Amino acid sequence: MAKKKKNLTGISGRRVKEKILDALRKFDYVMIAYMVTVIVAVLVGRSGDYDLGSANLHGFALCFLLIPAYLILELLSLINYFGEFNWNCAGWEAELLGVCDLLLGIAVWTFVRISGKTKGISFIRAAKMFVLIVVLWGVFQLGCTAALWLWQNGGFSSFNRHLLKKAPAQMVENTVK
Repeated sequence: MAKKKKNLTGISGRRVKEKILDALRKFDYVMIAYMVTVIVAVLVGRSGDYDLGSANLHGFALCFLLIPAYLILELLSLINYFGEFNWNCAGWEAELLGVCDLLLGIAVWTFVRISGKTKGISFIRAAKMFVLIVVLWGVFQLGCTAALWLWQNGGFSSFNRHLLKKAPAQMVENTVK
């Protein structure tokens, strides 16, 4: 007598489709969180000049915006080089970085939605975790901005006197007045 064939995966075809749709829905939520984090970072990042070389309150948000935007910025630089457009983005760097991040997010979302059904649940879950790590890093950067703002405006200036040191020229001007 022949043995009965067993379903080695333990999951029916309908159940696999349900799991894929559930994983895609969770991925959509994480991508929405990414988009919201980018928008908040743009709003915080545009509150000052684009200067990552000094300790600015909005530098954390700009750093978060810069890292994912590198791919799109390289493509724009290539187009600018070969097209000799001589683009200048002085004054709206945070907005440009935000647009680049949103374009990258839309591209990743589209790629995962289209190829996720064929590549399987593990691919969707891996993409979701990667985007979630970026979201949590952005939230951490915005939290560092909030902590620095509280540190500067919270009344504990005696603990950070080293940040309040004035240049010698400014000290001379203040004593002359």
